[in-house]
Amino acid sequence: MDFSQDWKKLDDRVFATIRIHKGELKYSPDENVEIVSPKKRFTANVLYSCSNKLKEIPMTFLQYDLEAKKGETRRDLYNKLAKRYPRSDPPEDDDTVTIYLLERL
Repeated sequence: MDFSQDWKKLDDRVFATIRIHKGELKYSPDENVEIVSPKKRFTANVLYSCSNKLKEIPMTFLQYDLEAKKGETRRDLYNKLAKRYPRSDPPEDDDTVTIYLLERL
């Protein structure tokens, strides 16, 4: 599982991430995955995964996941999420995303 930068949450024992849904779930609970960021590489266990419409994700979770700065709006966070993916348009409320909860091993 690739991360575009060395997010603070990657230092936590348990952390979560939002991924734009592209077909079937890529990772399943109880699966071990390699976490790779520019300066970090470690193994984590997928504790939980679920899919929701982006509009159903609480703002506080978006702020956590994207390390929001004070004053950033939901649209700002969608735009930040879009920078993680090679697509030209930012995600919209009705897009499906998957949330993974992971534990560092």
